[in-house]
Amino acid sequence: MNLEKMGTIVLLVATMLVAISILVDGTASRLFNGAAGLAWFSAIGLLGTAAWRASRRWNLWLAAVVLTGLVAFVVTPSDFMPAMIGFGLAGTAIAIVARDNAVLWSKLVVGLYLPFHIGTAVARAIYRGATGGEATLRTDPPPTAALVPFVMLVAAVACATAAKAYLDRRRPARFETNRVLHNS
Repeated sequence: MNLEKMGTIVLLVATMLVAISILVDGTASRLFNGAAGLAWFSAIGLLGTAAWRASRRWNLWLAAVVLTGLVAFVVTPSDFMPAMIGFGLAGTAIAIVARDNAVLWSKLVVGLYLPFHIGTAVARAIYRGATGGEATLRTDPPPTAALVPFVMLVAAVACATAAKAYLDRRRPARFETNRVLHNS
């Protein structure tokens, strides 16, 4: 099994563990949350290695980091609609940049979301504390948040797949038109 498939499976397992950790209480919740974090970071390692082997283009890596940062700043992991829209747009954008490995890069953007989200939450708490606001971090997500990580993954992959299919359909037509014009 290749790294991308293993990373995808581990990321799917991580989304399920997140869901379980949100739906249960107490010690079980903390255990599942910890397991989800370990799985999520393992998925990042696997998907990141697969992406590194697929392309070392700096603009692609920059796009993945910038898109993840934007999504982490805008999307909270408790709302379905912002998650679908944000990760759908991120999946589409990374597909335009990546082209050949669009789905892999869309999964990496979802994987990178967790550390970016944690960093964004900490930065916001520090900012609120420094400006005299309440510097708290929310630790109890609503039950509806259980499926949001899965929705993020599906939205990013579905939109990356659709964007790649669209771009692939356009690519041969454009090349064919150029060939016809040059042969005339």
